[in-house]
Amino acid sequence: MVLQSAWQSSEAYAFVDALSPSQLAWEWLRRNEAYRQDFAILRAAAGAEEEETLAALMRARWGLRFPDRPHT
Repeated sequence: MVLQSAWQSSEAYAFVDALSPSQLAWEWLRRNEAYRQDFAILRAAAGAEEEETLAALMRARWGLRFPDRPHT
């Protein structure tokens, strides 16, 4: 008998049924190699401390929307 890899098991993805549309989109986007490479490049260009700049770059490049965060 051949063992299934975790990604082939429906049990490994049972949590997906409970995700909202935005959570589902994020779950798949974060696995996208092009997105991950862009994020790393843009993060380096923006500087690790410049979160707002990084968010603006990712919005422009990937059409992302970020909810307003509380100001602390």
